[in-house]
Amino acid sequence: MTNQNTGQLVCVLGPSGAGKDAVMRGVVAAMPQVHLARRLITRPAHNDSEDYDSVTETDFAALRQAGHFLFHWQAHGLFYGVPASVLSRVRSGATVLFSGSRAALPTMQQIYPDLRFFVISVSPDVLAERLHKRGRETASEIAKRLHRQVDFTNQTAEIINNDGALTNSVTNFVNALQRPEEGDE
Repeated sequence: MTNQNTGQLVCVLGPSGAGKDAVMRGVVAAMPQVHLARRLITRPAHNDSEDYDSVTETDFAALRQAGHFLFHWQAHGLFYGVPASVLSRVRSGATVLFSGSRAALPTMQQIYPDLRFFVISVSPDVLAERLHKRGRETASEIAKRLHRQVDFTNQTAEIINNDGALTNSVTNFVNALQRPEEGDE
């Protein structure tokens, strides 16, 4: 079992609609030493499944210039940032989860070599159903999204399948967090 005094910084990856936010919220509810990093995004605030702070591109650029972010990236026409303040929680023994970007992962690993990362996977049929139910994208946009399947076989990702019940995915994630990474024993 992972030493409770050793914090972890954990990047959670997966396609939009895989259930990353729901799984992460479930893990936080199950483990009091786990926290969610509140990202800053250049997206207008709305009632969505994701909890974030909305900022303008101008404010984001100023925050980036001031060194506010541990990680930042651009995807789908938006800017995303993880505040550097998450490191104080990790240093105090907490596990901090954040939703990241597969394209930004190599840079994140250079910045923070101890970064642990998980992929929330879901089958294409389940993903298509979830995206349609969410109603944010057209059928054409969903089809494009489904064609962008990612192969993580060459990475050291820990995979959590989220095709079934959310409680199963959360339990599997909690169990994985409690196991030390290979080489940490």
